[in-house]
Amino acid sequence: MSSTQQTEVGYVVSSRDFLVYLDGLPTIKVNDMVESDTGLRGWVTSTFEDKIEVLMLDEGAIKPKQEFRRLTNRLGINVGDFLLGRAVNSLGVPIDGKGLLSRTKTNLNLELDREALGIESREFIANQFLTGITLIDTLIPLGRGQRELVLGDAHSGKTGFLIDIVVNQKNTGVICVLASIGKPAVVVRNLIDTLRLNKALDYNVIIATSSSEPPPLIFLTPKTAFTIAEYFQKKGKDVLLILDDLGSHAKIYREISLLSNKSPGRESYPGDMFYQHAHLLERAGNFLPEYGGGSITALPVIELSLSDFTTLIPTNLMSMTDGHLLFKAGLRSQGQTPAIDLSLSVSRVGRQTQDQMTNLLSTRVRQVLSAAADLETISRFSLELPPETQLILKRRELIMEILKQDPLTAIPKQIQAILLALPFTTFLQNKNRSFVEKYKVIISEAFLKHPQLIPITKSITKLKTDEELIKLLEAAGAVLAKLCP
Repeated sequence: MSSTQQTEVGYVVSSRDFLVYLDGLPTIKVNDMVESDTGLRGWVTSTFEDKIEVLMLDEGAIKPKQEFRRLTNRLGINVGDFLLGRAVNSLGVPIDGKGLLSRTKTNLNLELDREALGIESREFIANQFLTGITLIDTLIPLGRGQRELVLGDAHSGKTGFLIDIVVNQKNTGVICVLASIGKPAVVVRNLIDTLRLNKALDYNVIIATSSSEPPPLIFLTPKTAFTIAEYFQKKGKDVLLILDDLGSHAKIYREISLLSNKSPGRESYPGDMFYQHAHLLERAGNFLPEYGGGSITALPVIELSLSDFTTLIPTNLMSMTDGHLLFKAGLRSQGQTPAIDLSLSVSRVGRQTQDQMTNLLSTRVRQVLSAAADLETISRFSLELPPETQLILKRRELIMEILKQDPLTAIPKQIQAILLALPFTTFLQNKNRSFVEKYKVIISEAFLKHPQLIPITKSITKLKTDEELIKLLEAAGAVLAKLCP
């Protein structure tokens, strides 16, 4: 960089909290960094004819006519494998008390605000992203490179569900990047402790900003998370990126925008709110080998108030993702875990990544659940129900019990299929929900360890239809009856 740029300076015209306006700095650009004579850093967010707008990254007093100089670097972060197992803030500064990052010569400095790669870099999403959670992998499957919105009430189990998915990626080669946006510091600490206890830190990078930090730092959190995810994706890795949550991010951006006198739009959010989030989520996807290969599967999160998902930010996010998982606190209070409303959740990409047998089984299960929902109202007004109706309602009861899953447990894909096919066999025909609750774990382990049942588990990948699986399980009924007296 030339000496002219190195010595370029500007002076404070006005300041408002973390927002500063400078004059001077004639060749400065958006996302360039500046530093005050007292060492406070900021980055340029807008340029006008007579001044430039700067958001401060460090807290401290700013005085009128104070001098700022232009820095040689732009807004960015040092990335590398040294980030694995660490928790940093949105500027890459460690916050986990483990000391300085052990950087190597191969580390890169990447800009935070980057354009998403175009359609020419993308590859068809054909591989399933396995979560180890039966309800997701079978009924609302995710593809590697998909963007799936996670939304729901407070205390509906969203965070626990996300931690389960992260822990279940152990030994799969997936890198997990978790962005905690403006959460209390104790929440971040609990997250780190949970991952450490489950030996899941080694393949995780946590980017966290607490609610007490300056709004510009909180605003940068998802940008930093995507930049780190892109580093691993370009190395050919499959990355899971969790943004928790974009509702907080939107509120922070609204605060910044209102302070800088941008015209408020719907619900007082700035007019470019949609752009801010779409610009981020477009960076996820499944990429061709010449663009690094690998994938970024994004799970943005937003908390709803009173199950109202018709407000601006949730509807914005729904329109820019490939489906959504709707959590309900009411379902959780009834004992359903994960508390996902199946009738209102959708995955627009995941079904194309499933094998044919699982896809057919999923359709069969969904048909039972849908038919049972229609018949449930009628059954309340009738004392005697036809046998067909009783069978559908009983199967729904068994399926819903099978879909319940304890926290921090992963169920292999083949076992998921076996459990969901069992309600269609004579073995479970006369059994109730409490039987399934009592013997579900025993049945799962039997199909992994019992010499007469292991061949069925191994043959699942070769099956073409769900009918074939049901016939195999029908034949195994005698063995299961001995295991579950």
